[in-house]
Amino acid sequence: MRVADLEHILDRLAPFALAEPWDNAGLQVGDREAAVSSVMIALDLTSAVLDEAVARGCDAVVTHHPLLFAPVRSLSESRPRERLLRRLVAAGINVISCHTNLDSCRGGIGDAVAEALGLREVEPLQPASAGWLKLVGFVPADTLDDVAAAVFAAGAGAIGEYTDCAFATDGQGWFTPGAGARPAVGRRGAAERTPEVRWETVVPRGRLAAVMRAYVRAHPYEEPAFDIYPVEDVLPRVGLGRVGQLDSGESVGDVAARLAGLLDLPALTFTGDSSRRIERLALVPGSGASMLDQARGRADAFITGDVSYHDAEKAEEADLALIVAPHGELEWLGMTRWAPALAAALSAEDVPALLSSAWRAPWTTVAAPTASAPLAAEETRVAVLRVDGGSRGNPGPSAIGVVLEDGQGVVLQEIGQAIGVATNNVAEYRALLAGLEAAQARGITDMAIYSDSELLVKQLRGEYRVKSETLRPLHEEATRRLVAFSHVTLEHTSRENNAAADCLVNQALDAALMDATVSPSGNSGLHHGEG
Repeated sequence: MRVADLEHILDRLAPFALAEPWDNAGLQVGDREAAVSSVMIALDLTSAVLDEAVARGCDAVVTHHPLLFAPVRSLSESRPRERLLRRLVAAGINVISCHTNLDSCRGGIGDAVAEALGLREVEPLQPASAGWLKLVGFVPADTLDDVAAAVFAAGAGAIGEYTDCAFATDGQGWFTPGAGARPAVGRRGAAERTPEVRWETVVPRGRLAAVMRAYVRAHPYEEPAFDIYPVEDVLPRVGLGRVGQLDSGESVGDVAARLAGLLDLPALTFTGDSSRRIERLALVPGSGASMLDQARGRADAFITGDVSYHDAEKAEEADLALIVAPHGELEWLGMTRWAPALAAALSAEDVPALLSSAWRAPWTTVAAPTASAPLAAEETRVAVLRVDGGSRGNPGPSAIGVVLEDGQGVVLQEIGQAIGVATNNVAEYRALLAGLEAAQARGITDMAIYSDSELLVKQLRGEYRVKSETLRPLHEEATRRLVAFSHVTLEHTSRENNAAADCLVNQALDAALMDATVSPSGNSGLHHGEG
């Protein structure tokens, strides 16, 4: 896959035509013809994220915030941003940003946060015109399928969840080829009447140039006829922010507390009466104080970030409860929930998508000093997941072992389970999936994963390709589950350091073999990954 192909996938998921006029979404650094083997997803391109991308072998990074807004006047070592650009170029890493287009699109950050909060009947808070155009072409019937396929591939014909949308009407084309013409149909100087199809489809304004190139190239005539019309979008489905119905009967305080939990924060600030019930809730991930007027009268409460004292006063005057959520954390919540859609699209190209674990908000929270404890920065507790899988015979009777620990090394859960006949590598993946499911069930968001299967670790990092058709669906499922976590590291460890999970594998196999009245063969017959 090339960078241009990655751009096309992103444009399909979050059309760049939806970006605000002031925005700089799109390719920031890179070569559209460069190959892409692994993609990292991050909120910002920081030095830490770049280090992580290099360490994990990613040659492309998709960010939410653009790396470049103002023109770059030099590429010296004197400024941090310029140093970062130099490092990117030297490392051969391409950067594409999906900013306000990802905020506005269907299924993007706004929708993801609305879904996380349980909103229904969701609509944009500030609807945006999608900039639709209507392409009307006139095509010989016997070549219509080829022309349509080319135009659809260039980005036309998508309406909501439907693709390849068009309408066709039979008709008759009239023309007289001139002396210098090279007609595909008819003869020079002779009036021609030939069956043609009037074929209509919709085109996002940002894709018009690419669509028209495809139309002209695929059309058999040397002078293809067409019309372009603007289309009024009277049913806007895209735009900044979201507003919807909250049926849970929660109060302002309840919603603020629940959102704090989703963001893994100790508390959030809000205005108004904490017991006030919310029926309609509006939100703008990131910086949305400028949209207070749009929320007023349409919602009982408004969630956004980067709010000033006077913004809070304005909200109180408008009888609008204002819940302040940190800019980065709220966007990252939406981005991590959008990431599986990108991962699924990339999996079709056999390209893994890895969620960055290096991004951190620039703020540090401290607790007030107490008599019993000194002032200390709040520490994030990262869970540890140890997984192992093995088989006796390859394939043969197989089992998985999972040990889930908290950040202090206390065991939260152990799983030792026989899984029937499988290969050792299948067992390794099955162990990881069981561990991820257990971690998600406990609400864990940050996790360090250890496996003694080099194949598993390097395939999920994108360092090895997945050649086995048996492993491919397991790899895709693991990728989808991994990107649902906020921060994950995946490390290869020795079998000795993974002894607890290995022991669970052997115990499960011994028990299964005894139940089947088969004499256990002992550890010497146990195959682990890579065998």
